[in-house]
Amino acid sequence: MTKRHGLTRHRNRVKRPTWMKIFICLLTPLVGFGIWYLINLGIYYYLPYINSHFLQYTPLFYFIVCGLLYSGLIPILFISLWVWGKIISEEKMKVRFWRPIVLSLVVMVPIFVHYFKQAQIEVDKLPQIIAHRSLNNKNAAENTIQALQLTSQDKPDLVEIDIYETADLEFVVFHNGTLVEVANIYKRPHDLTLAELTQITFTDPSSGIEGTIPSFDAMLDEAEKLGQKLLIDFKTYKADSPEMVDNFLAKYQSRLEKGHHQVQSSDAELMRKILKHSPKFETFLISNSILEHDIPGLTGYSVPLLELTDDLYSYLVINNKKIYAWTINDSQGVLNAEFLEVNAIITDYLGKTRNELEEIKKDRDYSFLYYKQLYNLFIFPMI
Repeated sequence: MTKRHGLTRHRNRVKRPTWMKIFICLLTPLVGFGIWYLINLGIYYYLPYINSHFLQYTPLFYFIVCGLLYSGLIPILFISLWVWGKIISEEKMKVRFWRPIVLSLVVMVPIFVHYFKQAQIEVDKLPQIIAHRSLNNKNAAENTIQALQLTSQDKPDLVEIDIYETADLEFVVFHNGTLVEVANIYKRPHDLTLAELTQITFTDPSSGIEGTIPSFDAMLDEAEKLGQKLLIDFKTYKADSPEMVDNFLAKYQSRLEKGHHQVQSSDAELMRKILKHSPKFETFLISNSILEHDIPGLTGYSVPLLELTDDLYSYLVINNKKIYAWTINDSQGVLNAEFLEVNAIITDYLGKTRNELEEIKKDRDYSFLYYKQLYNLFIFPMI
């Protein structure tokens, strides 16, 4: 039996010159990779035609080719290893040729499924929608309990509110730096106590609707009751107390973390102070430029869409920072924000923005999505 086995192995052996061994070892992966490369390049150039003529089938086709884009490299690897093994052992290529194919399929399937599902997630992914100053289509006076109650019915991902420190070191929900424009009172929020501020009725200049200034406690209580996450815009003033951040976090940090609320501010120093407490809620800097010194632990930037420069955008993407874009109230703005893949859109019109995002999703350009897949591989310079 051993002798017969030895004869069989001898018959399966073949002597090859060194130059041929080197040539075959180099040629095999190059041919395999070349075929893979040309197929995917062909798909890239053919996909616009499919996208325009067979839109109903394009999503499925896109998911399949995304799965094959990555899993298709596996047969190249296994066949190359198999060929190299045959060269080293000086065996004929026809012996057990099915092994690399079977092994390739075993490894390919989970990789294909993974990237197929990732492509589905990417297509379904849309920016979050945040209600600017707690409003939805001028439904109430901004930054009021009534606005929060009405807006939360439309289920925004977050409701943005603005807060100031008061004269008695409490916190009030209000946007403007003074009370002049909305209440004809020549005072700043920091000049009055919480009790005085919450007695003031003001008129929202954009809608003409009257409302009462709420305390932050009342607003947070109502948000928790409604199950509504808040994006808290922390306003600052030169008269703020040195202990403002410490007082705020001592009172609210655990509640903000539990409710998955978020905090943003245009004051970089305030954000640094907040992050020294290692909060578990997300934090954003309102800015249209790159800071000279980074803020460690910052989640991202909140940027006016029209001021989101190429340099700032590249910096945020490279550093894996989230991008919130504001204030977006028109169709072109929504389209631009979705194209840039911002993480959230801050808007005054929830329903309109949501409908426009759904239309974008329905009419996606899958050829562009595939272009991004190839671009991210850094090996398709011609596109």
